[in-house]
Amino acid sequence: MKMSIIVRFGVAAVLISAGCALLLAGVDRGGLLFAPATVFFMPRSELTGPIPRRELWGIFAVLIALITASVAARYLLPSSAADTVRRILCHPAFMVPFWLFMMWGLFRHYQRQRGGVDV
Repeated sequence: MKMSIIVRFGVAAVLISAGCALLLAGVDRGGLLFAPATVFFMPRSELTGPIPRRELWGIFAVLIALITASVAARYLLPSSAADTVRRILCHPAFMVPFWLFMMWGLFRHYQRQRGGVDV
């Protein structure tokens, strides 16, 4: 049991680091690696159990907000604003603290699964 948690933590850390490195390199789709990292690190009981209705509505709300924001940014913002946002998101001053925050959150989740931290 302990080894599977360590392996899942390692794979999730590599996926998060690769996603941040790709974003830092200017690859737009690099952030897509964050989703498999999140799903990969979830315990099997969370993946196979039913989703509570409240969480399901929250997921739908976030997805609708993200889709609306991306469509609005694509068609309503001038291309110069989109380039500015891309430069900010790919800048090391944003990406390094973001990577550190993601790693800290992953480590805290790892500690909780391992039983080393009281919530």
